[in-house]
Amino acid sequence: MERKKKQQVMEEMGARLKGVNALFLTEYSGMSVAQTTRLRRELGNAGAEFEVVKNTLFKIISTSTDVETIHDAFTGPNAVVYSYKDPAGVAKALAALSKEMPKFKIKVGLLGKQRLSPEQIVKLASLPSKEMLISKLLGLMQMMPQRLVNVLQGNLTQLVLVLSAIKGKKEEMVKEGV
Repeated sequence: MERKKKQQVMEEMGARLKGVNALFLTEYSGMSVAQTTRLRRELGNAGAEFEVVKNTLFKIISTSTDVETIHDAFTGPNAVVYSYKDPAGVAKALAALSKEMPKFKIKVGLLGKQRLSPEQIVKLASLPSKEMLISKLLGLMQMMPQRLVNVLQGNLTQLVLVLSAIKGKKEEMVKEGV
């Protein structure tokens, strides 16, 4: 690779690294073009980008960043998955694809500054998506005022029933002449 091209590739990788919220290192050797194309499409739908990288270039770019904690995993043919949106959604896509494609392996991940093993990535994949968690939170927030109204309404209903019973007894006592 000529020097200008290397410099351009390094700048592009550096720009990608700045915008990610999670990063996953994968092994892809032995996969067909159709499988790789499908992999890129599925990860793109999950808000991620799949890129085959040269280990030495990526190590140089990621030196003095959080990615430096996973430099030991940069052996053999690697591809990096950059997650820009929901890391749990990307982890779900990676876990599903690694089950379907035995030659595709998840090596290591990085969520913020936390290094993730393949087992931890599978656990991350089992978490509900960000949208699902937000909808659950909104449902709980809507339910609380409704519960308060029901509790207050129940107390008022009981008070009305007690007052009605007292009124009925007094009317009965008046009829009896007591």
